Amino acid sequence: MAYRRRQQIKPAAGLLILLVLATLFSAATGRCQTEATAFAAIHPEQFSVETGAILTVTLNGGRQAEIRLPEVAGLHFQKRGTSTQVQMINNSFSSTTSQAYLVQADRPGQYTIPPISVAVDGTTLTTNPVSFEVAQSQTVPPGQGTGSPQTRSNTSREGAAMAFLRVVEPREHSWVGETIPLRIRAYFRQDIKVNLSSLPTLKGEGFVMPQLSQNPQQTQEDVNGTSYSVLSWDTSISAVKEGKQSLSVDLDATLLLPRRGNPFPPGFGDPDIFQDDFFQNAFGGFESRPVTVSSKPFTLEARALPTAHQPRDFSGAIGHFSLSVQAKPTEVAVGDPLNLTMTVAGSGNFDLVKAPQFPEDPRWKTYPPAAGFKQGDGPNQGKKTFERAVVIKDSHVTELPPASFTFFDPDKEDYTTLTSPPIPITVKATGQGQAAPAPSAPASPPPAVKAEPQGSGIAGLAPIHLQMEGLQKGIRPVFTRAWFIIMQVLCAVLLLGVLLWRLRRSYLRNNPALHRKKEMRELFESSMARIAEAAERDQTRYLAVCRRAIQEMLGRSWRMEPSAITLADLEKRLPPASGLIAVFAEAERGAYANYALSVDRIRQYSEIIRKELSELP
Repeated sequence: MAYRRRQQIKPAAGLLILLVLATLFSAATGRCQTEATAFAAIHPEQFSVETGAILTVTLNGGRQAEIRLPEVAGLHFQKRGTSTQVQMINNSFSSTTSQAYLVQADRPGQYTIPPISVAVDGTTLTTNPVSFEVAQSQTVPPGQGTGSPQTRSNTSREGAAMAFLRVVEPREHSWVGETIPLRIRAYFRQDIKVNLSSLPTLKGEGFVMPQLSQNPQQTQEDVNGTSYSVLSWDTSISAVKEGKQSLSVDLDATLLLPRRGNPFPPGFGDPDIFQDDFFQNAFGGFESRPVTVSSKPFTLEARALPTAHQPRDFSGAIGHFSLSVQAKPTEVAVGDPLNLTMTVAGSGNFDLVKAPQFPEDPRWKTYPPAAGFKQGDGPNQGKKTFERAVVIKDSHVTELPPASFTFFDPDKEDYTTLTSPPIPITVKATGQGQAAPAPSAPASPPPAVKAEPQGSGIAGLAPIHLQMEGLQKGIRPVFTRAWFIIMQVLCAVLLLGVLLWRLRRSYLRNNPALHRKKEMRELFESSMARIAEAAERDQTRYLAVCRRAIQEMLGRSWRMEPSAITLADLEKRLPPASGLIAVFAEAERGAYANYALSVDRIRQYSEIIRKELSELP
């Protein structure tokens, strides 16, 4: 019995021991949490403008912390990641939380980050101040490119320039509306990997550049003894307003640079063996560096076209063109159509090339031409073909008169009118060569029959009846029948409906105000749909989508190129209290800072854009 009693006592004693240990653990944990400390460190303590450093804020003790970074003029902070470590030493638990930030500077100099506030478990801690030095940015060889002054790093050098950009500059001046060829070449050193973040963009006002191809020409080239991979784009630019402007071309990319060193913890293996490219590639030994490559700025002057002797049929075409005209068939009958093919070929701004002028005349009827364009070898070369139907109404027409096309020649600095030669044709009258039938002679009347008196007759023959018997019902004409009249009325109503529909359609097509209002409404709805999608799925692109929507709507309203609209244009043309100015300014700052807005701010900006863009004329 005694033995059984001792077996019952042991579980109770074990339970008591567990309660005591739990109490001691809670007390130790509480002491660990109340003794929280925070400190800050930066590595390296000296770096250049083009690179940056890592600022680490470490919290010892505590579970949740809110770090408030101070604002320092010339410095930019980007959150990189958080790490947490928990240790138990002699039955005492401790936790360490580290938050890393990328620090970049706009200019060289000595900087000091003041103490950073850390809110943890209802208390506020402060770190030590951090001092460091930012060295002068490294630059590319003169004339090969310049860096961007924004938070993205500039073009770098490691013995030789890693990336630079060249532009084959056009002539010193152009004309408003003229299309100028432009060649862009981006150079990247062959021993580094590159990911393009954007296509080349034109920086400056007064000129626009079309969307570039996603597949540029790829070649290799040696520059000063260094091998480069070269991406080339053949494009063009055109002036939208007169004046002298300073232009450049920017390209955003990410360079993947090899990270040298042992990928394993200290003391593991021979460090020299891990410098081999096999281990660098196998263990992902690369670091990404965003860069903005800029071309050397160039100046271009845009002149206004002369108006003193501008021809009336000038449609805005600028360049060097030729005109050819053909007609098929050349033998037609009156009322039959022939096809007039007019081709304008050469180089220039084909978007403003309109159909050549063909004279109107009562002896023929012409219809609106149909246009087609075929691209040539260069970005501004090609030919535009216009097909026009001509119906001859007079059999005395022997030739088609010349067609004319007027354009501005930038080399001659004057207007040129091309005229095609007349085209001989043969027109036959309708029914020509058919003889009219001769009228027939009237038939002689039948001989009179002498009526025999009733009751008399010739033996063997029936008597002649002089009185008419009852007649059959006569044939009724179709146009007097009810079903035919009803069908005619229905056809007339249908024809009237089609006529009214055609008149309304013609009125809407020839009314620029209604057409413009419809286009503005469709553009507004599509822009708001893109803004809503960005707010819901990709908030980092929300500000960029808002900026593009404002440019497109204001460009359509102001009759300007959307990409040429800047913040200065909004401040000049919109009321000072307009909310679009604040949203546009925030979008331009967000394009360089790369931050996301809060949900309330996104909702506020969306409402401002919807309200003000819907009220545009």
